[in-house]
Amino acid sequence: MYYLFIIKNNIFKNNDEYLFQILYKLKTMHEENYSYGISLYYNICNLFDTNTLKHYIKSKTNFSLNNNKFYLDKYNYLEIRKSCCIINSDKYLKEILCIFYIYNKNIFVCNFKLKEYFWLKNKFIVTNN
Repeated sequence: MYYLFIIKNNIFKNNDEYLFQILYKLKTMHEENYSYGISLYYNICNLFDTNTLKHYIKSKTNFSLNNNKFYLDKYNYLEIRKSCCIINSDKYLKEILCIFYIYNKNIFVCNFKLKEYFWLKNKFIVTNN
């Protein structure tokens, strides 16, 4: 499962591991600390424009939308939230990441279970040939 966050410009620019650790702590935070977690989130991240993103994905794919989830097939989905987007798929990962790259290049992608993380802009390097 991959979590996508829009990171504010120049925040943690050279410290990906630290950013990953903070986002992991926000994800696993206990209820009594939610006020602090929300404040920290807003200092690091920007919100997704869910309506624009849903409209764009509907226009570019044949994924079926139910509430805030695009079902890619029977077992895989993409969930659109204001705070983050969740991709539950390895099969469609590259296709979905391409969509998000067009939407915003300042997205940090985390797989908390596998402890993997990367900047989306580093996965799609455009060259002039």
